[in-house]
Amino acid sequence: MFRAVHAWLVSLANEAIEQGRIVLASPAIRTAIRWIWPYAGVIVGMDAAAHYGDATGAELPVQLFISQDHSFGEFLEYSLTTACAIMLFRMWRDTRASAYLANSLLMVWLTLDNAFEFHEQFGHWIAPYIPDPAGSPFAANDIGEMLFFFAVGAAWLFGLVRSLFSAEKRPAVHSLYIASGVAMTAFFGVVVDIFNTGPETLVTKNIATWVEDGGEFAFINLTFLIVVAFYDAHRRARASTRPTADSLALAPA
Repeated sequence: MFRAVHAWLVSLANEAIEQGRIVLASPAIRTAIRWIWPYAGVIVGMDAAAHYGDATGAELPVQLFISQDHSFGEFLEYSLTTACAIMLFRMWRDTRASAYLANSLLMVWLTLDNAFEFHEQFGHWIAPYIPDPAGSPFAANDIGEMLFFFAVGAAWLFGLVRSLFSAEKRPAVHSLYIASGVAMTAFFGVVVDIFNTGPETLVTKNIATWVEDGGEFAFINLTFLIVVAFYDAHRRARASTRPTADSLALAPA
């Protein structure tokens, strides 16, 4: 039993290393970077300028803030997470691996939550039903937001476990890579936001908010690049195994 589990873990680790190499060597990532990062860099620069203007009394349009609903930065985030959902859904349609469907739904939820702030609304809705955590750095609505994320994580974990028990090693490894990016996005979007409390000046508040929003924005971009690499490798593998017109013509009747 121990040898079987050890062999399974070793094979999973080897698959994770191989997929990491695929991500690092992916030509699709380099193409995506050339198209997206110049625009992303402008967005980060505009966000920094907007925070500097807010800290110095020179207010700039609110659409320059990455955290502002329906700002330039958020529209890019919506586009990236929606593209991830589409690519992962197509991979699920080709393979029927439940991990891809779980991650596709996770990206749909991330897009909708980013646009409509579902976790914040849920946190404030459930806060009256949560005992006041006296002495805790977390308010009741903060705990509600974390409960919301735990519920979403449990649904994603179900898809991952199904893949592991179905011997779908590659989709499971892909799922772990994607989850790492989403987890770091949530860390900056929720945990860093929760700890941005206490006495602060206008300058320190803008710096902390810029770190929070910039971290969330960066990991959404990184997660998108990871999904692009996996999707491109999947598409190339399917193309290499698809019978060509010549091979079909030579096949016996």
